[in-house]
Amino acid sequence: MDRKDETMNLEAIKAMLSDVPDGDEFDLDSIIAEVEGGTPAPSRHVPRSEPVTFRAAPEQPAPKAEPPKAAPQVHVPEPEVPKAAPVQAEAAPQTAPRTAPKKRAPRRGESEEEQIPDLTAFEEAEQDERAARIAVREAKAAARQEKAAAKAAARQAKREAKLAAKQAAEAEEEFDDIPDLPEEDISEEMASSKHAGRGVKMTRKEARAARIAAEQAEEEEEIQLRDPAQAQRAFKRRAQGLSARSIVVLILAIAAAYLSLAPSIEVLPIPVAIDVVENPTIGIGILLLLQFIALFVGIDVFGMGFYNLLHGMPDRASLVSFAILAALLHGASIIVFDNQSGVQIPYLAVSILLLYAAMREERGRFAARARAYQAICSAEQPAAIYSHYDAEDDACRAVKGPLHAEKAFLTEMERPDTVDRFSMIYVPVALAASIIFALLASVGRGEPVRFFWAFSAILSVSAPLGLICAFGASYKNVSRRLLASGAAIAGARQANLLRGTEEVVLTENDLFPSGSISLESLQNMGRLSDDKVLACAAALADAAGLELGRVLTDATRERYGVTLAARNVQEVEGGLTGDIGTSRVVLGTAALMVKMGIRIPSGQGEQVCSYLVVDNALAGVLTLRYQPTKHTYRAMRMMRRMHMNAVLAVRDFNISPAMVETEFDLRRGFADQPEPAGVTRLLDPNYSNGDAPAAILTREGAGAFVQVLRCADKLASAVRSALTLGAFAGVCGMLIVAYLVSQNAADALPVTNLLLYLLLWYIPVFIITQQTH
Repeated sequence: MDRKDETMNLEAIKAMLSDVPDGDEFDLDSIIAEVEGGTPAPSRHVPRSEPVTFRAAPEQPAPKAEPPKAAPQVHVPEPEVPKAAPVQAEAAPQTAPRTAPKKRAPRRGESEEEQIPDLTAFEEAEQDERAARIAVREAKAAARQEKAAAKAAARQAKREAKLAAKQAAEAEEEFDDIPDLPEEDISEEMASSKHAGRGVKMTRKEARAARIAAEQAEEEEEIQLRDPAQAQRAFKRRAQGLSARSIVVLILAIAAAYLSLAPSIEVLPIPVAIDVVENPTIGIGILLLLQFIALFVGIDVFGMGFYNLLHGMPDRASLVSFAILAALLHGASIIVFDNQSGVQIPYLAVSILLLYAAMREERGRFAARARAYQAICSAEQPAAIYSHYDAEDDACRAVKGPLHAEKAFLTEMERPDTVDRFSMIYVPVALAASIIFALLASVGRGEPVRFFWAFSAILSVSAPLGLICAFGASYKNVSRRLLASGAAIAGARQANLLRGTEEVVLTENDLFPSGSISLESLQNMGRLSDDKVLACAAALADAAGLELGRVLTDATRERYGVTLAARNVQEVEGGLTGDIGTSRVVLGTAALMVKMGIRIPSGQGEQVCSYLVVDNALAGVLTLRYQPTKHTYRAMRMMRRMHMNAVLAVRDFNISPAMVETEFDLRRGFADQPEPAGVTRLLDPNYSNGDAPAAILTREGAGAFVQVLRCADKLASAVRSALTLGAFAGVCGMLIVAYLVSQNAADALPVTNLLLYLLLWYIPVFIITQQTH
């Protein structure tokens, strides 16, 4: 062959041999190596079970031309094809699975450097495919993120649209009361209100405070105040009169119960002439007479029930009044209509017992209010306790402060209480349900005369004793204890407000009242005399208005020292600074001394020490004793049982949360102390301005303060439990009695069963009421 044959096309040879059977004895690479005149590559066998894949190889630049060399001629069975320089085909077949490329045998006349493009071609192809897969995954992830962002934006737009519509409606209601305002101004105001309210979300505590303020504003329009002294005397006389008259009603109730139960109980003797079963006319007539006497004795309670109902303020006495009226009608119907179905003995004993319970409830309520007015009259300037919502800290706090308005607490005394609000919902529902059930059990069954029995039976259980006596006895017990502590609470509603607080703001006078702080020892560092050290410390503390200043001033006078005056006194974290004469004086804790770089003596242990620095030199160490009083210690332990935390609004630098927790044996985290700016805000007299006073105090100290919170918690808990049990007993009783009456089950509804039902449900309420003593 000539030289042109040396450059024969190897790819053409591959194409010719591609249809050769793929057997173990055939190796294309070996044939190519033999054609090129090199050493045959080791044979590579491809199992028949593995698929043969083909992949296009990337284009590569042709290798550099070399000087022609003599090459041996090779004869092939096909027509001779000239040999040329190797050129990469578009689709080079592969006979093995995709793996890392093997290093081919070097061609004749090629160096190692010239083989690098062929070796890296497969690696570049692998990298390109990997990059393509990564790009596809990133594109899919980006698409998912865009889709999620679009959904979130749609939800946010929907929420903003709803919020804007709601704010627009509120703004329209707000500007409805301003008809003289031009339309342009109205639209501007509405737009500004929308912008101001957008994104503002009220917390649960803030919403509760706003709702209470709105309710109080609505009620103040109809409240008529009383003179405290006159109200105290009037309520006291009213309570005494109800107490005496209720005893008479109780005796009448016992007599009526005896006449009603004797015919069914053989042990109880009763003359035949007055036996209700044997002689119903005389027997029922006597019961009616007892009922009329009871009504005459308790006419004020009976009439007040109808009066409140007609004036749109139904209360529990309204249910009692209707139950008495229904019992009277039932007794008269038994006498008038002979041989009617139902019980033979009317429920007059039950109605008299309900009247007695209503009178005792009123007696307890008037006695408690008389004690509250007595506490108001006993102090010229009483302090008030507020349930204040702090918007900055998002916390409901019990705060003791001055009574901002003289008539504020009197207004709270006249507000509708918790039981009044409950009665305005429960009583109309119970009356309507009693009438409907009675009509269904009588007229619906074709027996209209049965209506009197059904109406009386259902109403008798609709007003359980626990519901009637849910407030008066508990309020009376609490007011007695509070009056002994020099305090008074407005009612169950205000008690519930105080019960909802989670923090109690305490000052240094609450924690350590006068006489509980004393000076134990004085360690002089030699710069000043003892009386000068005490005088300087007393001047700073007294100028800051601390109880510690009074203690140190008394100690200075006991040593016949001269009191000094301090100027430019400032409160810093952990102490006080000021000027006395020409010297700069600092009085503070050990932590302040460390910040100032003052060396202090060791060995104080757990004692409370104050360090006096004069002109940047330690002048003395004052060892103080903060002794908790018995009442304060009990008060702090009581707060722990009530799960309330203390917020220390103290300016005495020696009093810290850790010190309070150690002195009163409290858990860690019980007390918290804000920054000096926060303490100033808590001590501001206008901090609770705008809140309604829930209780008043005539004594200082944490003992009386926490006693009010404890009594408020007991009162609110007792009233809530009694109302819940009473309402449950009333609803269940009405449903059961309505069903039995509709079935004409007279044997299941005698007077005995109804009395037992009422008394059994009153037992838990009585136990709860006793816990308020």
